[in-house]
Amino acid sequence: MCQVEGEDLVRALKKFKSLAKQDLLTSELTNDPFFWRTHAEARRKEYSRLINLIEISGVDKACVYAFSSYKQYTAHSTAENPELSGSRQALELFFGITGQSPVRLEKC
Repeated sequence: MCQVEGEDLVRALKKFKSLAKQDLLTSELTNDPFFWRTHAEARRKEYSRLINLIEISGVDKACVYAFSSYKQYTAHSTAENPELSGSRQALELFFGITGQSPVRLEKC
């Protein structure tokens, strides 16, 4: 399913997690601090879940989790919910790392 080595994937997810932390710290400077703080926190949580899954169960299990979670997010509008929107964005970036297209996944 996923053709990326676990170590490479964890390294990339840790970088994304670090970027989410930076966004969390700068969220107070935005026009909607609550939305962007919650969005960044959701991304960090999703990256942590994915990292833990990869380290404990392997890349394939993380891909299965990401795919099933993403399917749930596409069934609902996430635009107004910062937590759902942040999680969805984190999963889309995960799929980007693994070479999957969110558009193609939505058709499944």
